[in-house]
Amino acid sequence: MALRPFLLLLLLAATLLITQAQGIGSSASDCCLKHSRKAIPSSVVTSYRIQGPESGCLLPSVVFTTKRKRKICASPMDSAVQKLMQDLDKKAKNDKSSKKGQTQRPRRKPRKQRRQRA
Repeated sequence: MALRPFLLLLLLAATLLITQAQGIGSSASDCCLKHSRKAIPSSVVTSYRIQGPESGCLLPSVVFTTKRKRKICASPMDSAVQKLMQDLDKKAKNDKSSKKGQTQRPRRKPRKQRRQRA
């Protein structure tokens, strides 16, 4: 009877080892393997993120996201990439500051209050 809990524990340990070996739950599954050599037009890019050893990836890269939700990997050392990153940072900063001054309007007109009958 003591064999059953041991087998269950062994099965659980084997399952954990297999999932770790397959990389399930790993954030490194979307790492860039190479950089794009083509120029990236600023009109199609909406955002970026930086990946490197701290995020579990071997190749340091800047990952741009396009309007069509595509990912483009670029070298962080490229001057055109750095300029594009600065432009996106300025645009994000301007968007935040312009939204601060706006007041939100109600989406629909408020209901008229019902008159209480005496």
